[in-house]
Amino acid sequence: MAINNDTNIIIALEHINKHLNEYELDQSIPPHKIVGWKSSNKDTQPTDDEINAAWTDWKSKEEYKSLREEEYPDWNKQLDYIYHNGIDKWKTDIVDPVKNKYPKPS
Repeated sequence: MAINNDTNIIIALEHINKHLNEYELDQSIPPHKIVGWKSSNKDTQPTDDEINAAWTDWKSKEEYKSLREEEYPDWNKQLDYIYHNGIDKWKTDIVDPVKNKYPKPS
């Protein structure tokens, strides 16, 4: 099997605690593949299936955090909004819509 086109190998390796090994990718952003895995690494190179499974698991548990982070305005704008409109309005106008759009998995 091959690595899926959307799989981020760097995040997948971190998710399965193999990110401290020395390896080389053909490019830094997906789609990418491992082109080198040092023989002196303490861990064996994970299979494509293991990497894909780790990526899928990470996305199901963690991706909502990055999606929310990208959606929120920067802190300066948020603090300015709170100053002018209050914390309750900030929560209903800025925070809640993003949390509803990218809910935390249960």
